[in-house]
Amino acid sequence: MPHALKIFMLTGNIIGLLCVPLVLIRKRNPVSAIAWSLAAIFVPWLGVFFFILFGASRVHRRLKRKLYHRSRFLRLWTASKSLESGIVTAPTWADMDRYCLRIGGAPATEGNEVRHYEDGVTALRDKFEAIRAATRHIHVEYFILHNDGTGWELVDLLCEKASQGVEVRFVVDDIGSPHAGPLLEKLRAAGGKTAVFLPAHIFRSHYGIGLRNHRKILICDGITGFVGGLNMGDEYMGKSREFGFWRDSDLRITGPAVLALQRVFVEDWDFASGELLTGDDYFPQPERNGDTRLQIVWSGPDQENNAARETYFAAITSARKRLWISTPYLIPDGAILAGLRATALRGVDVRIITQSYPPDHWLTYWAGRYFWEELMTAGVRIFGYEKGMMHAKVMLADSAWGSVGSANLDIRSIRLNFEISCHIHTVGVVSELEKVFENDLESCKEVSLGEFRRRPWRAQLAENVCRLFSPLL
Repeated sequence: MPHALKIFMLTGNIIGLLCVPLVLIRKRNPVSAIAWSLAAIFVPWLGVFFFILFGASRVHRRLKRKLYHRSRFLRLWTASKSLESGIVTAPTWADMDRYCLRIGGAPATEGNEVRHYEDGVTALRDKFEAIRAATRHIHVEYFILHNDGTGWELVDLLCEKASQGVEVRFVVDDIGSPHAGPLLEKLRAAGGKTAVFLPAHIFRSHYGIGLRNHRKILICDGITGFVGGLNMGDEYMGKSREFGFWRDSDLRITGPAVLALQRVFVEDWDFASGELLTGDDYFPQPERNGDTRLQIVWSGPDQENNAARETYFAAITSARKRLWISTPYLIPDGAILAGLRATALRGVDVRIITQSYPPDHWLTYWAGRYFWEELMTAGVRIFGYEKGMMHAKVMLADSAWGSVGSANLDIRSIRLNFEISCHIHTVGVVSELEKVFENDLESCKEVSLGEFRRRPWRAQLAENVCRLFSPLL
């Protein structure tokens, strides 16, 4: 063996061993810690590189500043007289509103009006209508902004509003929107402001590239808000030849809950741009526009206990009659997996609608299939959506509680991403979402446990190989 190669291998082994203590410090989950440690030891150069790239994400000084502003906003929120008429103190289903307030959510509020969208075309029409009606400020935050017809249509409209003197702010994720540069440049030239959330510089980033902002938020004048699973691009409008119809879930909200959306955007904008927005102009007196009780809940790696994971787990284990879930990516961690199995074994009607074949992301699809047999054996019913692309992130429990947002039921969403959800505590609205779920079932094919067990060995191999990457998915 050449002398240089021996030195290279020896150096790699030393670096791998030195990396193990860092892995143990950074990774609380035992399975993740063991996996990364073994990778650093047995494939040192490659294992260490990928750990720095994906696994070493940490709360650094700027994230600590984000935590400081979060606590400051919470004090302002609870002290604000403008919200006294909307804050709810009475408990709702399974005390979920009080629970979420403790782990990462705004107070539940009455007096909201909410509209649910099942597709991007209708949602985009109403979003553009709200943008055109805005007179003071427009705040936009998306994981994906595509450089295509839909992306340019949005930016052109925002440029028009900026030229009219309306304040326009746009936050994008660097990994999710790699080709958004020309769109953001045009918006800045028109007078708008833009910011990139956690720029993905491999060697200069303090966070690694694993922590992403997966939120989708639009707020106009602090009065009208949109939140859900839709990004901005042609495929989300059903214009993709590959995916065809794009089934998603988005919400339009008016009422006190919009101020909670504004709060999340303002925190993210402060973190990404350094500009702190305060005052009545950005947080106006809320008006009661309906009779729906809503609660905005946010989550991310800057939380001690990830609110998306904790909320999903609490809802899963609290369900007594039915638990219906729509998610494109089904890669549960150990606790969520055990919760789903236990809930089904208790006799609860547990149904999950997920992507059918072919998927949009092959790795996540095959990794998710690894868990299907274990879930179905416990009584969970799994349905593949066949009308097009299933991208909705919805959870409905006992006809009394619902969640619509950006968080998938996968490890990335419940551990690594910055996410946001709207929880619904009004029975009538939840019932309407159940009807939508039942309609979706008509476009699904249920996965048969017997047939699934007879799948070819190549599929089983793909599932087992891909699930090894589940901590990153």
